Amino acid sequence: MADPEWDFGIVYDDQGLIQILQSPFFDVDPEVDRTVEEYVARILDTVVMAVEDQLGTVEWRLVTGPQ
Repeated sequence: MADPEWDFGIVYDDQGLIQILQSPFFDVDPEVDRTVEEYVARILDTVVMAVEDQLGTVEWRLVTGPQ
């Protein structure tokens, strides 16, 4: 398993998937993230990659009303 201090604050599980909730990379850092837009810009690519890796084979369905 990667050391988060040396891997840009990203924690991986035993299957090599990014653990978003446990990774310090996704924590808000007021010294770097001065606005919500800066925070989202910093983490967006990594979050998208993690979701695609972990849920890429899941079929998604958008529901706009009660079923």
